[in-house]
Amino acid sequence: MKRGGGNASMLTSLFLRDEMGHIYGKIGVNSDISSKELLENEPGRSEASKEDLQKDAESYRLFLQDIRKSIGLWLDENLVPICIDGAVKEITGYDKEDFHSMNLKWIELVIPEDRPLVLEHIEWLKSNPDTYAELEYRIQMKDGEVRWLREVTHVLPENQKHQAAFQSFVYDINEQKQAEERMMKIEETQKREIHHRVKNNLQVISSLLDLQAEILTGSNVCDTSKVLKAFKDSQNRVASMALIHEELYRSTSTESLDLDFSSYLKNLATYIFNSYNMNNSISLKLKLDRVNLGMDTAIPLGNIVTELISNALKYAFQSKSKREVSILLCKKENYKHYTENSGNFRTDSQCQGIEDLQFVLVIKDNGIGLPKEIDFKKADSLGLQLVNILVEQIDGCIELKRDNGTEFTIWFKDITSV
Repeated sequence: MKRGGGNASMLTSLFLRDEMGHIYGKIGVNSDISSKELLENEPGRSEASKEDLQKDAESYRLFLQDIRKSIGLWLDENLVPICIDGAVKEITGYDKEDFHSMNLKWIELVIPEDRPLVLEHIEWLKSNPDTYAELEYRIQMKDGEVRWLREVTHVLPENQKHQAAFQSFVYDINEQKQAEERMMKIEETQKREIHHRVKNNLQVISSLLDLQAEILTGSNVCDTSKVLKAFKDSQNRVASMALIHEELYRSTSTESLDLDFSSYLKNLATYIFNSYNMNNSISLKLKLDRVNLGMDTAIPLGNIVTELISNALKYAFQSKSKREVSILLCKKENYKHYTENSGNFRTDSQCQGIEDLQFVLVIKDNGIGLPKEIDFKKADSLGLQLVNILVEQIDGCIELKRDNGTEFTIWFKDITSV
């Protein structure tokens, strides 16, 4: 409930009263923001200032809607309408005459849960006759539909001609309230979903640490450097999941938990390079389409990228002077275009069923190459085991090319949207 002095002004509008104190209109004051160039091109205008103007424009639009969907009410002490005018039928479902012929009180339209608040609103006005009060509440229309209203009420002077006790300006805010409720439901659903994802990710991290511990225990490792490398790998796996949530937090989407995976991939690759202090000795080349992915695809794919980049940085480069890691992320229809304009990637594929897959991810290095005797799908390495498990998890296909370095190509779809 909002309350204020009788002559107080509102942010975008104010109520007009005649010499008797009756509200007879409402006016709004707003800057001239009709020029798009004013919003976008005026020199020196900050982004925050542009946002303020856009908010004012939206407030002005809502103000105009209020005027078209409003009711003027004059009520006696018992809240029986003495006079009612405006969009009565549209807002209440009743004709103006119904309030007189049916002896219908305005308070009877208010749903039972909101009546105590409205009555408190009236009692407060009686004790403060020189003020106005603004209140939001729900009414039940003639057909049973429940609708949200906003009401601004003040006490009329004793010498007013209608012999009414109160004058109210009532307008329909149902669409606005429904939009707010939808947004709240979306936000609540997202909170539950994010909680579920965080819980699952922590379980995955715990399992990975258990696997790493078993490997170290089984090999009776006493070499401190190997233990430190194992911790580094675990740290990067945790970071890949943490970056997912950081990118999701920055997302502007309110409808879903989709992630801009290209932006995430750039940050992840940079993080891994930094973790191995490789920024100056190995070049990172990125070709990334804007690709939005759901969490069920983004999380395992992020872990795949972590393992493959880490493997390249640890093992691929021993003596070469020009060292490069190249990453390509694109939609399948763009893959041929990228490979035709770059000698770094090849288009031939032995994968089955790639016609049903939407995207391509390639991670390539120009290092010494994976030895031919190693079958990467049956490797003892925990990292490569994880890669194969995670590719299967997202219903993808992975293949390896060993000439001129090591090139992993992963064809996949967004399983979240399937």
